[in-house]
Amino acid sequence: MSAPETAAPSVAAELVRRLFVLLKAAAVYGPNNEGYRSHSAEALGTLSVALSRTDAVRIEAREDRLYFNGAPIILPPGEAGARFLRAEFRRCGAGGFEFRGARAALELDAFVFAFIGGGIRPERSLEQTAKLLREAGVGAITPLAPADEEEGSLERAREGEHGAARRAFFQAVETAADIMTRARAGQEPDIGGAKAAAESLARQVVADPQALFELSILQRFDEYTYAHCVNVSVYSIAIGHRLGLTPARLSELGFGALFHDLGKARLPRELIDKPDALTESDWRLMRRHPALGAEALLAMRRPMDAQLARAVSMAFEHHLGLDGAGYPSLAPPRRQELFTRICAVADAFDAMTSGRVYDKRARSPDEALRRMLQRAGTAFDPLLLRIFINTIGIFPIGTAVVLDSGERAVVSRNGEDLLRPDVVALAGDGGAGNASSRRAITRTLDPEEHGIDARRVLRERGSAERELSLPSA
Repeated sequence: MSAPETAAPSVAAELVRRLFVLLKAAAVYGPNNEGYRSHSAEALGTLSVALSRTDAVRIEAREDRLYFNGAPIILPPGEAGARFLRAEFRRCGAGGFEFRGARAALELDAFVFAFIGGGIRPERSLEQTAKLLREAGVGAITPLAPADEEEGSLERAREGEHGAARRAFFQAVETAADIMTRARAGQEPDIGGAKAAAESLARQVVADPQALFELSILQRFDEYTYAHCVNVSVYSIAIGHRLGLTPARLSELGFGALFHDLGKARLPRELIDKPDALTESDWRLMRRHPALGAEALLAMRRPMDAQLARAVSMAFEHHLGLDGAGYPSLAPPRRQELFTRICAVADAFDAMTSGRVYDKRARSPDEALRRMLQRAGTAFDPLLLRIFINTIGIFPIGTAVVLDSGERAVVSRNGEDLLRPDVVALAGDGGAGNASSRRAITRTLDPEEHGIDARRVLRERGSAERELSLPSA
């Protein structure tokens, strides 16, 4: 029997995240830019901590995972940083890189700018990459030969029938990351790339919205804002689809949603990442982001077409509220446009269920909907909110429930019968029957109070838990 695999220390996951953000920043910032220097200092600090514990640090890609000195790095499935680094390693013909001693920390910036190739990111062989680093004076950071990898990695095999949805989702996250990184650098976003990402999301929402809802609920990223913009785009498109919007209009709606929080790129990073509750002073600053986002889009040099104009409105109005009592404060009050009213519903649901910035405690999906229903007619359009509930389900994916068998379960997918979604029953609960038994949901549970990690349950389905389809009455 082989020895059990030991996980890498937590500093490894942090190093992956810092390198991801630093490489993204280097693609749009110059080496002396204040924004880049901030990211560089953070990555340098994490690398120095890792090197203080060992003589050398190796980050390698094997199949669908990253490894730190031979131990697997524990990251949420599909995290953008891990996917990005694995793709970049392949682009450079490398299986990974080794950072040796204190000198590696001193060479980090030279390595980063040699690695990205001036932002062009051309395909290279392992030998070309090694030569490029030598020419840049980088001697303590060396590329590693790639591990043998069969065509079609485990990651692609695991994508299965929802592969297209996963590709659209994670490509959109990378697009959102690029949008925000460029905005922090004072540069214009790639409008063409954003339109392509929104079109792809719209196609997948029409084809199978539940697959994207699951990704939106399950995925967590180091940079929450990136995934949040994509989640809001997915939920907005889903509402628009229920309204009968044309494919072109769905793409426009998704495009605007990708930019709704653009103004946050102009706020201090310490405010966006603040782990504590926001003070009144913090809130005054945070409430500026809708106007800042609209200003950034209006300042672009490209001609203002209808799609971009709609994105300006969505960025400016999404916290205004149906009754105009939100922010920014306007006199006379301004009525939100349809696309903004849709975006406001999507934005609030994702913010509540994610537990970031506005509400530090992540709410369960069903609790978030209950809170939103209490504000229907004031903050949210009642019709659009009802349509949203009918779209994601009365028991959205990730809701913890009790079945009439006495078992606890987590909702994994909704179908035509919103009262009887597919669920994953938790192993070890009393009252477990066979999968053909008639089951119904009797009540929902507070997952925090009952110690249920809904995301873990859904990620690990098919092992300790059992997935059940609840028969229609």
